[in-house]
Amino acid sequence: MNKTLPALLCLTLLSGSAFGLDQQFLEPIVPISPAIKGQGGVSVSSAEGWDALFSNPAAFATDKTSLTILSLGTTGFVSLAGLNQILANRNTLMNFNLNDPKNPNTTMLNSMLTTTGVGAETTIGSGWVGNGIGGGLLIEDKTFGRGQTLLGSVFTTQQSIVGVIGYARPFDVGMGTLKVGGDLRPEQVSLMTPTVSDLLSNLGNTSAYTMASGFGLGLDLGARWEYGEFKTGLTIRDLGSTVINFNNYSLSTWTQSAGFPLGGNTTSSTIYRIPTIIGLGGSWSPDMGPLAPVMKTTLSTDLQIPIKDKYSQPSFWTWTHLGAEVEFLDFLSLRTGLNQGYFTFGMGAKASVIVFNMAISTDELGRYAGMAPRPALSMELAARL
Repeated sequence: MNKTLPALLCLTLLSGSAFGLDQQFLEPIVPISPAIKGQGGVSVSSAEGWDALFSNPAAFATDKTSLTILSLGTTGFVSLAGLNQILANRNTLMNFNLNDPKNPNTTMLNSMLTTTGVGAETTIGSGWVGNGIGGGLLIEDKTFGRGQTLLGSVFTTQQSIVGVIGYARPFDVGMGTLKVGGDLRPEQVSLMTPTVSDLLSNLGNTSAYTMASGFGLGLDLGARWEYGEFKTGLTIRDLGSTVINFNNYSLSTWTQSAGFPLGGNTTSSTIYRIPTIIGLGGSWSPDMGPLAPVMKTTLSTDLQIPIKDKYSQPSFWTWTHLGAEVEFLDFLSLRTGLNQGYFTFGMGAKASVIVFNMAISTDELGRYAGMAPRPALSMELAARL
C-alpha cells in the first residue's frame, strides 16, 4: 500500500478542528489552556491574564499586569488507553494496510475513529492584560477525525488566526468592586473536511480537495464582582453568534494565497457560526490562615450555556464545570475538576518567567455526557512577565 496515506493519518496526531455533532456550528476558537482544562473548564470568575483574553474581558481591569511573550500549546485528542496503544506500536506506526482487518495499526486506528475519535491541536500566541486593556494574537491549527466506519470517518482540519482587543474598568459597588469589560475578535478561519476514503482516492492531488475560508468578527461582554475571598462573573461570548461566511477554494489556490484567498477559483459560499455562550460563575479563595504564605486554594464553578437550536442544544449536565486549584509557593499548582460530567486533572510549574502546564480532560461534543466524548492530553509552555 502507498505509504503516503499513513503519513497523512499520522499527521493528524501532530497538527491540527473539531466540531460537535451538528456541523452548522463551529467551536469557539481559544488557546490551549491546561490551567483551565485541569480545573474542569472553569474560567468565568477565575481566569486571569492570558486566559482572560478568551474567557472574561472584565478581568482586564486589574492593576496586576500580565505579558505573555509567547504561549505554545499542544493537545492530543486521544484517550489514555489509545495513547498507550500508540506508544506500544510506535516502532511500526507507519505500517497501515486498510485492506487487512487484522493489521494491528489499522485495527487501532479503526477503534479510535469509531469511538472517541483521534486528532491534535496546536496553538501559538502572545498577549497583554492589565490597567484596563487586553490585547493579543492567536494562531490555531486543529484536526479531529471521527466516524461510524474507518473509511467513512471525517478528518476536519481547521486553521484560524484570531486577534483580540478589549477594554474594562472597575466600579466601587457597596462593599465590593464591579468590573465591566468587552472585546472584539477578528477571526480568519479555514476548513477542510476530507474522509479517509477521500484521502485514499486523492493521494498527492491537492487540487482535488476543497478548502473553505472566511472572516468573522466576534464580540464578547463580561462582568465580575469581587468581594474579599469571593468572585462572581457573567460573560456573553460571541454575542449574537459570530457569523463566518465561507467561500470554497481548491486547496492549491488556498495554499498559494497563504491562507487568505480573495476572489478567483471559488465556488458557492457556506455560512457557519460560533454560537453565543452565556457563562455564569463563582469562585472562592479561602483564607488559609498560617498556611497562607505557602499555599493558596481556589474553588470554582461555572455554568456555560451555548445558545444553539432545539436540535443541537446540549443538556444541563454538559453546561456544568467544577474546579479546584492548590498553589504552593507560587511555584507548583495541582488541579482537578469536573468538566461536563468527566473528571479532569492537571498541574503547573513556574520558574522565573517560564511556565509549564499540563492537563488530562474530556469534552462532550454531543447533547449528553457519554454521547460523544473527546478525551485530550494538553500541554503548554509559555514565557510570561
